[in-house]
Amino acid sequence: MSKTDTQSKNKDRILEIVNGLDRPGKDAVLDYLGSSSYFTRGCYNHHRERGGLAAHSLEVYDHMCAHAGSLPPDGIAVAALFHDLGKTRRHDGRGHGIISLEILDTCGVPLTRDERRDIGKHHAVSLGFLTCPLRRALSLADSRSTCLWKRAHRGRKRSK
Repeated sequence: MSKTDTQSKNKDRILEIVNGLDRPGKDAVLDYLGSSSYFTRGCYNHHRERGGLAAHSLEVYDHMCAHAGSLPPDGIAVAALFHDLGKTRRHDGRGHGIISLEILDTCGVPLTRDERRDIGKHHAVSLGFLTCPLRRALSLADSRSTCLWKRAHRGRKRSK
């Protein structure tokens, strides 16, 4: 399968998952995803290839679905697919998790207290990692996806 086919499949799958959410604001999120670089850009230091951000988000989603136990499906989808939404914008020293929350707020997507905290601070190591199942699932899935990509691309030169 070509890279373009994979990117197209990833986009279609993400759109299908977001369409299935039972959340106000999902139409605004769909508009944002379509008008932003979400489906075309790579992540900063992993999944750098074109479409890498969407591929990474799907890997996080799949891992969370497989290992998240009794977490609500909507919460898994929102956390996994939108935790790096802030990477579609330049930031002024604030973390991409905080910018992800701003985008979701602008789109009118209501978040639970746990979703808000965990998307905003998904890289932070704290007691919340031990006590909050959503943060633990998101952090572990995010780290797993990142590490697997880095392992697969070890020794390759950075593309410019």
